[in-house]
Amino acid sequence: MSNTTNNKNLGNIRKGRIEDLETIVKFNYNLAKETEEKELNFDTLTKGVKTVLDDPSKAQYYVYEVNNKVVGQIMYTYEWSDWRNGMFLWVQSVYVDLEYRRQGIYKSLYNTIKNICDNDDEITGIRLYVEKENKNAKATYKSLGMSDCNYNIYEYEK
Repeated sequence: MSNTTNNKNLGNIRKGRIEDLETIVKFNYNLAKETEEKELNFDTLTKGVKTVLDDPSKAQYYVYEVNNKVVGQIMYTYEWSDWRNGMFLWVQSVYVDLEYRRQGIYKSLYNTIKNICDNDDEITGIRLYVEKENKNAKATYKSLGMSDCNYNIYEYEK
């Protein structure tokens, strides 16, 4: 697959690069604030994003550009499934700049990840988590062909 996917309507999608660090950090900070009212530590966040941009074996960012300006992002991480003998891609850190929302940018970003999944026999599917009360996000995911699972997410955070 090419590193760049063109969208006739608006912009293009490409893999995230180190020069996107500041924008991705800002988007992730905004995402936590908007969805969870959580203030992330900028230093930790910057190091975390830089680690991914430097080492795609940990995760991979894709960004959506309009006129050479990054206006949206999506990241996936990897989870091996012994039950399916394949890899799940976990979609995370999805963000579209406020002025570019409702223009199909998330759909384009998601379809880029779905294409990766559909064209790689070692990838068995895509998963993501969503806030229980986020009805808009749930409707969006269902409209893209995703379905609700029988799992709840639990975590231990150090």
